[in-house]
Amino acid sequence: PTPEGTAAEPEIVRIDLNDLQAGNMSLNIPLRDGDTINVPKAQSVFVSGHVKTPGAYPVEEGMTVLQVLSLAGGLTDRGSDKRITITRTIDGKTKDLKGVKLTSLVQPGDTMVIGQRLF
Repeated sequence: PTPEGTAAEPEIVRIDLNDLQAGNMSLNIPLRDGDTINVPKAQSVFVSGHVKTPGAYPVEEGMTVLQVLSLAGGLTDRGSDKRITITRTIDGKTKDLKGVKLTSLVQPGDTMVIGQRLF
């Protein structure tokens, strides 16, 4: 509240965490009692099948299948980079995209399944 007893207008401050971590100390604002910090949840891609570390991985715009595979530790000995399926929701319907290439772009919410080599 203000000294007059009325509620103060909330102040919203947006900070790019990457800039702060890069050393831009002008973004290092002091916190006060009652402040709220909101960190949005990272957008994820889910990877399963023949990868070394299946799981959910944060994805940024413009990331490729190869980049996500790298986050998942790469293919196992039996994994095939030619047998990748992405399950994606398009217009409210789930679709399986087959024949995915390493240069294909991924989208938040995608599920990548890495198939097994045939021999």
